[in-house]
Amino acid sequence: MPELSVTALRVVRAVAAHGSLSRAARALGYSQPAISRQVAAAEKAAGQPLFVRGARGVRTTRAGELVARFATETLVGLDRLDERLNELTHGPEVRVRVGAFPAANAALLPFALARAVRQQPRLTFALTEASSPQLVHQVIGKRLDVAVVASGPGLPQPALEGLRTAPLPGGDLTVGVPRGHPLAAMEGPVPVRELAHASWIVGKGARDEPQFGAWPTLTDPLIAFRTRTWPSRFGLVAAGLGICVIPDILAPVVPENIALVRVEDPNWLGRSILAVTRNEVTRNDGVETHAIILRALREPFADRQGR
Repeated sequence: MPELSVTALRVVRAVAAHGSLSRAARALGYSQPAISRQVAAAEKAAGQPLFVRGARGVRTTRAGELVARFATETLVGLDRLDERLNELTHGPEVRVRVGAFPAANAALLPFALARAVRQQPRLTFALTEASSPQLVHQVIGKRLDVAVVASGPGLPQPALEGLRTAPLPGGDLTVGVPRGHPLAAMEGPVPVRELAHASWIVGKGARDEPQFGAWPTLTDPLIAFRTRTWPSRFGLVAAGLGICVIPDILAPVVPENIALVRVEDPNWLGRSILAVTRNEVTRNDGVETHAIILRALREPFADRQGR
């Protein structure tokens, strides 16, 4: 008796799941004639019909149900075998739990994780987005391995006692203005007095979230809009409805129709970005995961050049 091939099993499972040869063909990326040939080969191997054809598709026979269940079990087993063989060749997957505040989660962390994966291809990640105090609490509670937090004037200060901290690049603030705005045409950093009469687009949210209001040292700034998400802030700026403070770490993902302006302000003490881990070394399957992540986070963004 002819044997059922792995391809035939995949086809039988797909046809049974979709109830249609054409839908199974689209799901698998095969032509419909190829699907029909595989079904015919499977039925020949089984020695009986697996499907009953109808005007609106196909339905499985009792033999078809049996073969479809067997196909699912067999293919799951083959996938697990592939995983085990891959582990023998490349080592086991290393899962790292990483969290960051929203702005860092939008740009700093994704680029860093991409660099980390290039260094250690078996890394996988569970990502969390929260305020800095919440992230620190999760590191202490061993729910996160690494957290990226912000610290400085105007921010809720996380309790970092007893934790390992490492400074990261990107703590500066810039101001986002529409391309063609007079501030974008000025050479070098803009004196803070030039911002005094601007209309500002600022954030809103929970009390323990950094909101990136108007420039920090301005008194009584004019607030035009309050909005929660960065995409909405970017859209309002690009439309010419105001300007907004943008942390330097967001530079790689700021739309091209927004110019980033640096500000000369001797009264602004600045903010810092920190990577936070527990004091004990975090190892997964012998890999010191936090060290890999920290190295990737510390690398500068080539993507910022020219912005």
